[in-house]
Amino acid sequence: MDKGTIEVVTVASEFCGFVEKAGKFSKPDFLNKLHKMLALVYLKTSLMAPDQECSQLLEDGNSMAFLSEYEYEYIRGRISERLGTHDNYINIYDSASNDSGYEQTEISQCIADIYHNLKNFVENFRTGSEESAMASRAELIQDFREYWGYRCLSAMAAIHAIIYSDDNLDADDEQAMEGFRSFERNAQASENQEPSFLDKFMQTKR
Repeated sequence: MDKGTIEVVTVASEFCGFVEKAGKFSKPDFLNKLHKMLALVYLKTSLMAPDQECSQLLEDGNSMAFLSEYEYEYIRGRISERLGTHDNYINIYDSASNDSGYEQTEISQCIADIYHNLKNFVENFRTGSEESAMASRAELIQDFREYWGYRCLSAMAAIHAIIYSDDNLDADDEQAMEGFRSFERNAQASENQEPSFLDKFMQTKR
């Protein structure tokens, strides 16, 4: 495995772990760390070049999907509650659009989309299967170029505007934390069993 791929696996794993522990950070701290991590994820992924077998790997489709719809919504909800009133709608360039070329979505959904791609990428490497890992690598590069790379840049711009605005992020942090705790209680009440990959950090955040 080349050095660039190893670096992306490392950065992606750190990003996913950070997002999963969103409730451990104050809003200002969460936004500052998220802003820097998005920049690092974008940089490292942009430097990862496709190999000669990339097209064939994409056609074979040998990577595995690890994130369920419930897990995706759970993560998106955690981020949204952590951002509180700053979970703004932002414009994102859509390369597949036939009209304006832009779509509107919330910051939390952007981050959840990035998380979704990176989580599946990391978990495919953890399986120990070289075939799954390389197929996942090819998919990550393609999806970065066509989809979530745009989301990463848009989220960074939106978070930049929040961080360097005149808003007092500490003032509404307690309200956001209460919303986050309410979300946690509702999520736990609605499910008898948490997704396996969430078990550890659900315990460590208490």
